[in-house]
Amino acid sequence: MQNIRKLISSRKPGVSEDCILRTEEKLGAKFPIRYRELVKLINNAEVDNWIFYPIKDENRIEKTFDDIVRANTDINNESSNNYIAFAEDGTGDQLCFKIKDEKMLEYIYFWDHENSSVEIIAKNLEEFIINLLKGDF
Repeated sequence: MQNIRKLISSRKPGVSEDCILRTEEKLGAKFPIRYRELVKLINNAEVDNWIFYPIKDENRIEKTFDDIVRANTDINNESSNNYIAFAEDGTGDQLCFKIKDEKMLEYIYFWDHENSSVEIIAKNLEEFIINLLKGDF
C-alpha cells in the first residue's frame, strides 16, 4: 500500500496495530489486509470525494473522535449486520466491507442510500483507489 499512500494527498498519520486490534474487537470482525496496511500509513484518508472513517487513536483523540465504530453504531440500514462501513462521500452513500466468519472480505461494496442497494465495485481497496483516481468511477 506504499504506492497507494503516495497517491493520497491528505497527510494524516497512521495508527498503531494496538488501535486496529481494539477497533476490530469492538466491531467483531478482522479488517482486510490492504485496509490494515493503509490505516497504518494514513488514518482518516480522503480520496477524491470519499472520506474514510478514522480508527480511534488515543494519541490523537481530538482528531479521531468520530470514528469507524461510532459510524457503524449509527448506521440504520437492513444490511448493517452484514457490512462494516469504512467511508462516506457526504451524500449518504458509503463504502463497506462484507463480514464473513468474523472477517471482513477484501471486496469493496458500494451502499446506495437512496435505494438501500449494495453492490461490489472493486475486488480490493487498492484497486478501488487506483480506479477512482483514474476517473473510472
